[in-house]
Amino acid sequence: MYSPSFQNFSVAYWFLVAGAFLINLLIAFLVGNAARSKDRSFGSFFWLSFFVGFVVPALVVAALPFRIDDPRRPGTKTTY
Repeated sequence: MYSPSFQNFSVAYWFLVAGAFLINLLIAFLVGNAARSKDRSFGSFFWLSFFVGFVVPALVVAALPFRIDDPRRPGTKTTY
């Protein structure tokens, strides 16, 4: 029905689409985990970054302050 070159293009296209979907899913998951570590909703930031794009939600999460008891918070001294 279709020529072999069109079928190869179709398969390559779907691999690219699936790869882009999985990369978007992974980055949305990372943004959600970063939001959870800063006491924000994982689900809200996950879905927002999944549907809207990950750049703006990632910048918002990066700008959020750390928890007071978080050892990764800037200005906390670690004692060994």
